[in-house]
Amino acid sequence: MEAVRQIIDGQLLRGIIPLPSHLQNKKVEVIVIPMEEKPEELRITRGELEALVKGSMAESLCGIVTDTGMTLDDYRAERLSKYERTD
Repeated sequence: MEAVRQIIDGQLLRGIIPLPSHLQNKKVEVIVIPMEEKPEELRITRGELEALVKGSMAESLCGIVTDTGMTLDDYRAERLSKYERTD
């Protein structure tokens, strides 16, 4: 089984993994290993996902860019018409 190990500042995990207060301002080792469970057991509900995101960096990024309904091709054409120069 393959594992990934990384030593990081405990503050980087704020809002992702609840850490005891004595670990929040220290370097911590994070180990990531694959789970051996079946895919159907790994499903997360919308409520669980919202609880994980609440108070995290991901929450602060939500809604920064408004959805205009334009496709990537629409954006590309708009930018080219505004900023493309031939001279």
